[in-house]
Amino acid sequence: MNNSSQDFFSKDYFFGKKHSSYFNYSRWDNDRYWKSIIKVAKEYKINGRALDVGCAFGFLLKRLNPYFDEVYGIDISDFALQQAKKQVPQAKLKKINLNTQEIPYPDGYFDLITALDVLEHTESIEKSLHKIKLKLSNNGYLILSVPLKDTWAGKISHLFDKDSSHVSVPAKNELFEILEKVGLKILKKKYFLSILFFKFKGIPAKIEIVLQKNKALPTLA
Repeated sequence: MNNSSQDFFSKDYFFGKKHSSYFNYSRWDNDRYWKSIIKVAKEYKINGRALDVGCAFGFLLKRLNPYFDEVYGIDISDFALQQAKKQVPQAKLKKINLNTQEIPYPDGYFDLITALDVLEHTESIEKSLHKIKLKLSNNGYLILSVPLKDTWAGKISHLFDKDSSHVSVPAKNELFEILEKVGLKILKKKYFLSILFFKFKGIPAKIEIVLQKNKALPTLA
């Protein structure tokens, strides 16, 4: 099975029938799960254009929509994009495989990009972040979250992770080194454990990081 194919991320994936740790992704349609992202948008007064990378069913886009002039979403899954269109008809949605395609918008186009629980599905976190950073405006913001493989909570969580598309789960220091190399400034970070559609703060199974684009754009070797 090619875990990067859109066929892998079918309806069955989002409803836990195969490949994933989900049982019903529709339950993620609740304000509490996404409130930390909305809080950041308010705190830093981010507006303009927002892009959600790996937008799935559009639950975050629906909640960002009131704060932005335009909202965009990309995802590899046809099924997910169909659901997102129902959730937030205003969103501009595109099917994109981040492993093999560029993000099809002008450089510097977005004031906020979110990539939550998506980079671990890509073949290279560094290359994916490079693609994302290109699309951020000067001083634009990126919010990302990924699982960690080397923390005590990450090691335990990995034992229960059935998702074979998690091909790039980083160690904590490895992630920080990548962010520095790509040229993204860490503004704040927090650790949490995600069980179903709840976040438990302070347990280092995953990390959520608020970043800002530095003007200098490193070139990948």
